Amino acid sequence: MRTCVRFGLAALVCTTLASPAAFAQDDEEIAEGVFDKESWPLQTIHRPLTLAGGMLEIRGDTLTIGIGSGEVFDFGQPIILAPDVFYGVNGQLTVGVTHSNRFGAFAPAGFCVSGEDGGCPKGYNAIGAEAQYALTRGGNVGLAVNGGLSSPRFSPDFALGLTAGATIRVKGGSIAVVLDPSLYLGAIGRDDFPGTDGPSDFVFLPVDIQYQLNTQTMVYLTSGVNGPFDGFGDAYRIPVGIGGTFAINNRADIGGEINIANLGGKTQDPIGRFDERYFIARLAIRI
Repeated sequence: MRTCVRFGLAALVCTTLASPAAFAQDDEEIAEGVFDKESWPLQTIHRPLTLAGGMLEIRGDTLTIGIGSGEVFDFGQPIILAPDVFYGVNGQLTVGVTHSNRFGAFAPAGFCVSGEDGGCPKGYNAIGAEAQYALTRGGNVGLAVNGGLSSPRFSPDFALGLTAGATIRVKGGSIAVVLDPSLYLGAIGRDDFPGTDGPSDFVFLPVDIQYQLNTQTMVYLTSGVNGPFDGFGDAYRIPVGIGGTFAINNRADIGGEINIANLGGKTQDPIGRFDERYFIARLAIRI
């Protein structure tokens, strides 16, 4: 019996850590951009912007830990679990549930497990529903549009709004540039959004520069600008982060990022430019 169990565990490990060569794609497959669950690319920059039909993916900012400092932010606070779950209806349409932390410490998203004294206004805060549709497949230019509903906070006051955006990826060789602009238009809880002096309509303009270091490893630099429509010039934020993703196989990735939430934007006393910082650990599993 023990021998059978050991054999089964060994087989599971071998399957999980299967040779990357088994999942390698040729140039023709990459150019067409049409993959199923079995042929899903190891290389992050060659993956379609939407999931393959029938594929379920758990991803997102799996674990976020505040590593800030200063009068407002304490090291180790907050601690947030914020997974996203997406399903590929077909090769072009993907739908899912998200826990976006785009608003930073003003509205921690997902499961905040460090308690009220640890920077959590509520144990579970923020959720969204989103649909993504790919307008292009394959080639060096990818384009997808998305939209949905988002509640960026449950506490201290409930808020709900519409989201709309697009993902644009331009790649050449081992480098890809990804633009991911989006809008949040508040419908409920518009006034006095935490961290702003006006209605809760926001614009997010992130940009990533990705480099496929090898078949399994991608490193990236992320930045951009975000802020409220009303008084944008006095409240915009410029985050900067650096991180990487490692594909264990074409069914699982691990990754991490160090992010400074507002390195170059406007600050409010007593918040300094380096005060709000996060370590983000990510795990993606595809079924």
